[in-house]
Amino acid sequence: MPEPKILIAAPALHDFMIRLMVAAGMSEPNARAAADVHIDAELRGVGIQGFDYLPYTLASLERGLIDGKAEPRLTRRTQATALIDGGGGPGQAAAIKGADLAIEIAGTAGTATVAIRNSTDIFMLAFYAERIAKAGKVGIVVTSGPPLVHPPGGMEKLLSTNPLAFAFPRAGAEPFVFDMATSALASSRVRQAAYDGTPLPEGSGIGPDGLPTTEAALVRKGAISPLAGHKGFGLALCVGLLCGPLTDSGIGPELAGWQGASGETKTQGHLLMAIDPASFSDAETFAERTGWYLDLIKTSRKAPGSDAIRIPGERAAAERVECQQTGVEILAATWRNVKPFAAKLGVATPRAFQEN
Repeated sequence: MPEPKILIAAPALHDFMIRLMVAAGMSEPNARAAADVHIDAELRGVGIQGFDYLPYTLASLERGLIDGKAEPRLTRRTQATALIDGGGGPGQAAAIKGADLAIEIAGTAGTATVAIRNSTDIFMLAFYAERIAKAGKVGIVVTSGPPLVHPPGGMEKLLSTNPLAFAFPRAGAEPFVFDMATSALASSRVRQAAYDGTPLPEGSGIGPDGLPTTEAALVRKGAISPLAGHKGFGLALCVGLLCGPLTDSGIGPELAGWQGASGETKTQGHLLMAIDPASFSDAETFAERTGWYLDLIKTSRKAPGSDAIRIPGERAAAERVECQQTGVEILAATWRNVKPFAAKLGVATPRAFQEN
């Protein structure tokens, strides 16, 4: 039976998240940066990257894995690159700084690559890629994390879900944004499926015995599978190398401690890129042609039985508009996980949660 949901206004949830993180020891600017990313995920209908992650963040603050007061700082800069040290603080603050710096550098150099080291999770990559695209640049963002995925033919957790995101400006519309994990499923989807025992799609992962399973609880004990076999595996390897060794950060088992497992707990690395279309052609023409091509695909002939051709990110954009008016839905299981932290930290809860 699906988990019941609680409807809450986005501003109230945003404020609640800030107050929780501040009470747990995070600075107000850092808490606001983190909450901005999480509430945008909720508005897009991607709650797996939103409020559902608060227990993880609050527990990491409690364990001393995140320095809530740290301020990301620029440590190196060339004409077209920059390196940011996250100070072991919340990754969202470092990634927002990185996206804004990439926009600035690309505006003069034509292209920019910003690496972030000594950081923690930045969560929904679409947030940063879209931020770059809204400034008229093409945005590319990649990140790594704790080992959750097995290699083809293996059964050990050696890769992260290693997501990547692209965003392109287009004329007369919001940017085209594509955000995906290189694993068969995002780890948070497996986590939420385990709340109520929802079966996973075939090929999602393996149990601790190395055999394929659709039981989320067993996949959490085993490993998630790579997307499309060796193709996803190859992508995951590339993303991991860009975010680990290239940024002098942890990779694979070196990040296992973030999941509460035994082993090392090195900090994470991220890479953000911005490309100014004006460096290669007319920027307005590029935005117009991007929109034209997406429209061409969307209005092309549909296959029998298909009611629409959907462009990646289209549903999330529509969801964001609607949820700003109607509110966002939170799983009751998510609230049960957050409730003990709110009580322990003495943080008053919004009315929607008080009634459940």
